[in-house]
Amino acid sequence: MTESSDLPKWRLALSLAALFLSSMCTMGDLVVSPVAADVYQAFADSPEWLVNLGVTGPALFGLPFGLATGVPCDKLDKKKIMVIGFAVFTLSAVFGAACENVYFFVTMRLLATGVGWGITNTAALSILADLFPDEAEHGKYVGWYNSAMSAIGALLAYGAGVLAAGSWQNAYAMYLIAIPVLVMLAVFLPSFPPTRGVATSVQEVKGASASSVAALARGLFPFQERDRAPQGWWKRLAALSIQVFLVATLYFVILYLVALYVADTGVGNEAFSGMLMSIMTIGTALSSLVFGFFYKRFKNSVYIPALFAISFVFLALAKFPIAPVIVAALAIAGLAWPFYFCYFYTRCTEIVPSTKQSTATSIVAAADGLAVTASSFLLTGTIAATGGSCLDAYQMFGFTMLAIAIASSLAAIARVARRKSSASFDTTHTLIR
Repeated sequence: MTESSDLPKWRLALSLAALFLSSMCTMGDLVVSPVAADVYQAFADSPEWLVNLGVTGPALFGLPFGLATGVPCDKLDKKKIMVIGFAVFTLSAVFGAACENVYFFVTMRLLATGVGWGITNTAALSILADLFPDEAEHGKYVGWYNSAMSAIGALLAYGAGVLAAGSWQNAYAMYLIAIPVLVMLAVFLPSFPPTRGVATSVQEVKGASASSVAALARGLFPFQERDRAPQGWWKRLAALSIQVFLVATLYFVILYLVALYVADTGVGNEAFSGMLMSIMTIGTALSSLVFGFFYKRFKNSVYIPALFAISFVFLALAKFPIAPVIVAALAIAGLAWPFYFCYFYTRCTEIVPSTKQSTATSIVAAADGLAVTASSFLLTGTIAATGGSCLDAYQMFGFTMLAIAIASSLAAIARVARRKSSASFDTTHTLIR
């Protein structure tokens, strides 16, 4: 396993720069988000489900690729996986608007921020876990990674909004910056072999029992032995993943579909939508820089205030659809989001055995990706079912997020009470003995 201490400072700096810049694959949807209303209009004669698939469906399509990437990341060189994934993103994104055809549009979207995202996101976060095995350092760099990702997202959203003033297809020119990033990954990123290499395992086995053929075989083929984990290791991860899906689905209604809210309320155009998304992602970038500081002090309760903040953002947007309120509300949403996003990507690797870290990352990434797709179906489905507008839907989503925040608070209180009760029992038991 390659750790940060194994690399000279210049190599580590360039590797992190390449890795952070590669996060544009995760934020690639923000090129399309400012022109979402134009996309629905351009393909008005196509089935709505097909357009939904092109706008927010790539994350759903990328789920099996993200999940499948977790296992090879635990067993193979993560650099190769990373470069392959980002190459898929680069090619399909750059040529994604070569023609105005709904099937071509959807296919390129599914490849770019579907397949490419699924592979790259899991590999990148697995690499960070390798580089920084210390919990506090890991949390800090996950925050910095998200900060860089958000800053890039702000650039993509704002640039796409400005370029799209002439035609929605012009927004795709923003993807050209992926080409030099791909080169950086191939040149500067070091190799990241599995946690235990075959040579190391063989050496350990020979030292312990040079005469044992069975032991030597285990050393030569260590995968099955290394992947064993205690029964039920996945239960806490499953609970976290369910919560991630629910929270992220609601938040992504704002992040990826703000153009529909802007068009519904009539408060601006594509440039205004792009500006709003930039404000959100800049706020996210700023908060991500300090996530490690707050996580070190508040641990598993760090995300709860963020849930309350986002719930109030929904309610404010529903009640006061005017430009100043919208700008302020989305800035608050952007500032709050990292305290949840960085939390679950850090937490997922800490509640599983070390040999399952990449797998855990791929599972929560899948929940996060599924939420992207679910967000468009949730919004359009809610509007269709209620016969209302974005304002009505946002009010419902606000109360839903508030319920999740309250439930999370109660769970945190119960967790603290159990910990205190356990500590009290241990102290009493020790005194009796």
